[in-house]
Amino acid sequence: MAEMRWTDEQQKVIDKRNRNLLVSAAAGSGKTAVLVERIIRMITDEDHPVDIDRLLVMTFTKAAAAEMRERIGDALEKRLEEYPGDRNLERQMTLIHHARITTIDSFCLKLLREHFNELDIDPGFRISDEGEALLIKTDVMQNLLEDYYAAGDERFFRFVDAYASGKADGGLEDYILKVWEFSQTSPWPEEWIGRCRAEAEGEDALAPESFENTAWMKFLMDDVKKQAKEWADRLEAARETALEEDGPQAYLPMLEEDIKNMRTLLAADTYEQVFLTFEKPLFGRLAAVRGKDVDGTKKELVSGIRNRVKDAVKKLKALYTPGSLLEIYSDMASCKEPILMLLELAEEFGRRFAEAKKEKNIIDFGDMEHFALKILTGGSDDHSPGPVADELSRFYEEIMVDEYQDSNLVQETLISCISRERFGTPNVFMVGDVKQSIYKFRLAKPELFLQKYESYGKEDGLFQKIELHKNFRSRPEVLTSVNDVFYKIMTKSLGNIDYTEDAALHPGAGYPESEKEGAAKTELLLLNTGEEIFSGMEEERADYTAREAEARLVASKIKELTDPETGMRVWNQKTGRYEPLKRKDIVILLRSLSGFAEEFLSVLSAEGIPAFAESRTGYFSAVEVETVLNMLALIDNPIQDIPLAGVLRSPIGGLTDRELASVSAAFRRNPDKGQDRGLYGAVRYYLSLQKENE
Repeated sequence: MAEMRWTDEQQKVIDKRNRNLLVSAAAGSGKTAVLVERIIRMITDEDHPVDIDRLLVMTFTKAAAAEMRERIGDALEKRLEEYPGDRNLERQMTLIHHARITTIDSFCLKLLREHFNELDIDPGFRISDEGEALLIKTDVMQNLLEDYYAAGDERFFRFVDAYASGKADGGLEDYILKVWEFSQTSPWPEEWIGRCRAEAEGEDALAPESFENTAWMKFLMDDVKKQAKEWADRLEAARETALEEDGPQAYLPMLEEDIKNMRTLLAADTYEQVFLTFEKPLFGRLAAVRGKDVDGTKKELVSGIRNRVKDAVKKLKALYTPGSLLEIYSDMASCKEPILMLLELAEEFGRRFAEAKKEKNIIDFGDMEHFALKILTGGSDDHSPGPVADELSRFYEEIMVDEYQDSNLVQETLISCISRERFGTPNVFMVGDVKQSIYKFRLAKPELFLQKYESYGKEDGLFQKIELHKNFRSRPEVLTSVNDVFYKIMTKSLGNIDYTEDAALHPGAGYPESEKEGAAKTELLLLNTGEEIFSGMEEERADYTAREAEARLVASKIKELTDPETGMRVWNQKTGRYEPLKRKDIVILLRSLSGFAEEFLSVLSAEGIPAFAESRTGYFSAVEVETVLNMLALIDNPIQDIPLAGVLRSPIGGLTDRELASVSAAFRRNPDKGQDRGLYGAVRYYLSLQKENE
């Protein structure tokens, strides 16, 4: 059997042992294949073989875990075909059914099942679904607020005045829930709330001189500096344009002043300095530009950049300096009591929610992780790993974490508890790509990946990183287009990483020369819905919505690409030749399925292009089901306009909106329509005219 050819970087990932290894794997870099090969090499090592059940492989989803288990099983079967009768391979084939290839939730659940005696929970607990948990949260929150209203605590009423929106108490529940949910991303939620309370309760906690040392003020200052740098860079670009021979050079003095002001804002070290900078007039009037020697486009470009920067500065000023310095300090000091009440409510909500779940003998996914941490630390005050963690650390030879960029602090603490790092022998393998981190809205912390990415060295050591930047999934034409965009827009402040040559996607797969010139290319199609969409359809243009027009453009492109004679040809690895692109090879990515998917499916179907989408509107709103239901309604009573219009407009009837309108218009013009009314009568009249014409 031909052996897989690995790149040098992939081979390093496969071979390196006995260390914490961070693998930054770009899209299409073959990370799953490399991970599977690493596992196979570990369990078939001639000198130090590792049983597969002594590897802990954590994936992000159950589907990924199932795929990983299947691929490892297939790889073992192929090895057995090569080496029939190998006792170790046969043993691993048996053990793979017990291998810990799982999501972190499933790993935590197994811990709870095996060590429930370490916790104050009933061993017969079950996992609540999202709907059930939401209902319990709603009931707990409602009772919580009612109890506080009934108690008549003035502190609570002042909290309501401070946080409620409108005349009622709208928004309070959201604030309490957000604070509680954020606390759950900490390994020890009660301690996180305690630290917040201690910070707010200090004598000088909200005094002006203490503001600069708070986490939120550091965040504010960091945000100001990031935006000031962006504004300065934009104004520098405008200045470069103004310096050109046919540029608006009369703008230069004011642009120089603008840049100087942005640099002053960027250099501010304290909130007071930021405030004083915003207090000064930052933008004066531009000088008038006259004369034919100035390019009008460049003049408009420079003034447009400056206006956008002015608007952004105005918004930031309104957000961060809403009043005088004295008023701001006074307002901040008055926030102390409402903040403490918010923390109290969040803490009390968490306690009551936990009691409600215990009463029903259920736990949720957040409970799994926190209960697992309690088991691993033995409930110790200093949260140091306990006997269970020590046992697991000795048992697992290596811990492998997939999609590491989407881990949170709780999961990181779990991993550190069962790793061997505290014994001086790091054994955690982490693979991911910070550029693909999309779960920060779920409070994932890509900063964990970045901290290791910046601190781990590329050379051999106990803490090493390896970058897989070759893409084996896409053609060079696609990668060049992607890189061209990301080189310009992705920076550390946007995307968490500077998009340099090290981070860029580089082609790893080779393709033979295509017999069709220019077969592979990337295109950007722009559709102006105010102009004609397709030739020969000018009269019908008004009948199409913007979404339908976009779908028709896509349909025309699909027909062009899949034309057997003139269409695109793609390389088939199995047959070793180029073949015509098939419709099943095409996927349409939409920003949102809602509203768009139905429109696209309808248009593509009308164009004779079969398509499928995971619709969220439900079974009974599918076109096929609605058409059948409308047919049944007409069988029951044909004089129903809406079901009849639905059938006529469906793929069965094949009429367009314009044709339906023509039928109704012809009916309305007829002075003697007989007994029938509505669309049913219109159709009968239309059919009678057709018969007469025949």
